[in-house]
Amino acid sequence: MNVNIDISKSVLETDRLILRAFREDDLCDLYEYARVPGVGEMAGWPHHESIETSKLILRDFLEKNEVFALVLKENGKVLGSLGLHYSWANNEPKYAKLKSKEIGYALSRDYWGRGLVPEAVSAVIAMCFNEYGCDMLTCGHFSTNSQSRRVIEKSGFKFEKQSVYHSEQLNKDFDDMKYVLLRCKRSDESGVMDSYTDLNAKIIDSWVDKGWEWSVPLSHETFENAKKGKWDVVLTPIKPVPHEWFAPYIRMERLDGVKLLGLASGGGQQMPVFAALGADCAVLDYSKRQLDREREVAEREGYSIDIVRADMTKGLPFENNSFDVIFHPVSNCYVENVFHIWNECWRVLKSGGILLAGMDNGFNFLFDDPVAHPLVITNKLPYNPLKNPEQMRLLADSDSGVQFSHTFDEQIGGQLKAGFVITSAYEDFNNDPDSIADGIPAYWASKAVKPPLKWDGAI
Repeated sequence: MNVNIDISKSVLETDRLILRAFREDDLCDLYEYARVPGVGEMAGWPHHESIETSKLILRDFLEKNEVFALVLKENGKVLGSLGLHYSWANNEPKYAKLKSKEIGYALSRDYWGRGLVPEAVSAVIAMCFNEYGCDMLTCGHFSTNSQSRRVIEKSGFKFEKQSVYHSEQLNKDFDDMKYVLLRCKRSDESGVMDSYTDLNAKIIDSWVDKGWEWSVPLSHETFENAKKGKWDVVLTPIKPVPHEWFAPYIRMERLDGVKLLGLASGGGQQMPVFAALGADCAVLDYSKRQLDREREVAEREGYSIDIVRADMTKGLPFENNSFDVIFHPVSNCYVENVFHIWNECWRVLKSGGILLAGMDNGFNFLFDDPVAHPLVITNKLPYNPLKNPEQMRLLADSDSGVQFSHTFDEQIGGQLKAGFVITSAYEDFNNDPDSIADGIPAYWASKAVKPPLKWDGAI
């Protein structure tokens, strides 16, 4: 769905640039950069061989009001253009209902390589999403234009497809690489776009403030019971983890001295139990409020815990061979690439260490309304809103964060590919009173072991 944007009504400012509508007195600057061979050809139009050509183009800019002049602050010189045009996505069935524009740009060769175009593109993205309510933006480059590819990728666009563009002006076909940027949310009024993991952290923070069930700290009584050997923990919604899964590290219902990492395990529910059992604990989470819960319980009960705020899609901030146990409840549904997580778990575990993981098996993602009777399958798997704008819209409307389904190959196969040996597993159900809990498992839990360096096949 095309959005009408009259750029003559907007003036944007970045650190080094002013983006404004073209004016008649910009003619000489326009001709100066547009007459250089290669500037236009990289975008599908011939360089201007006379100022008369530039005059015709400038007249078109003034009439249509869809192209910004890029003005360098330090000298007031126009050194390029950035336009908002009708997008090819309007003709794609999966994007047709989304409000969209296409970004195109040109820059004086004298200013290539200075990061000015990404600076301008960022400002225009913020304007389109924040002021005009665009759902998506598109952009593209010819396959031979590696400079433009870097700009597009740096600006957050994701590759969508390759097509052929025929330039009538040049009478030439180009391999056209098309990219898409879908709107999530923005961190603040600065217009800086959140990564999906940043967005998820903030949404989970809001759930915590609303009393999310996985953020209610355990009671003092539960903590004291754990110290006495009466305890349970969960990787999935309902079933407790068998205590024998902590072998060979558990002794007399205790974990004294065991180096244990709670991966994406904030909330003040599981880690206090491990602390009560004598484990030397660290917890990593990306939600500030979930980590606040950990601090609250630790201060209340008087134990020490290493609290780390980090994004688990990045490298884990721990040395190789740091932990005996990793406890990783259901959470990788908020991460696109789980193979990286399994590899990082392998790296930071000691030889002979164990990984206890809870996983969503993808079933929940088949339905937009899991409480409807009868269930109606509305989605195909894999579920990836970064590649499906309608899924992204539904998640945004329901304040559900950005979530992903993962296959058996990703979840179980991923652990095996990382080098783990899986020694035990079970299935579990949703703890909501809905139709999914009527008998179809929605979760897996697994115990995996990092084999010792000298391994005889026995675990």
